[in-house]
Amino acid sequence: MLAVLLAACTAPGDEPEQPAQETPQSAPPGLFFGECGGVSGDELMEVTGVRNVRLIERNSVGCRWEDPNFFGARASFSWYRGSPIGRERTLVEFAGRDVFEVTVEGASGQLTGFAGRGTGICEVSIESGADFFVWSVVFDQLNPPADMCERVQTLAEMTVSRAG
Repeated sequence: MLAVLLAACTAPGDEPEQPAQETPQSAPPGLFFGECGGVSGDELMEVTGVRNVRLIERNSVGCRWEDPNFFGARASFSWYRGSPIGRERTLVEFAGRDVFEVTVEGASGQLTGFAGRGTGICEVSIESGADFFVWSVVFDQLNPPADMCERVQTLAEMTVSRAG
């Protein structure tokens, strides 16, 4: 009954103002990165130094390689279309990884992103238009290479240089 009385007391145009909502600016689609980021399993092992990984999953937006040994190395390429890279950065920071800026040179110019370094893991995320991709490699946890993020950044450079 009270709701009816309150509704009756409100004149048209007396509704509370709604805050203006910004229309998100949509960036153009990014480069086409191709299957598995344009990188083969042999190239992945050569660049990173991980051994014995086999392609176990491949779809239109990513690939995953794993060592059959449960504690072995793993790697993945994931392509996020129309998704903000900032959300990925927040997740990497929340996971407690050291995060730093990276730049990758490609045929269409420089692309920027970030790398996240943790114990035995490095992820490099690169933005292209409204899209971004992530290369993630889990190295030997007991003895990861000191230059592991440079190795993963090389994968990102290969992906950008082979993009269409």
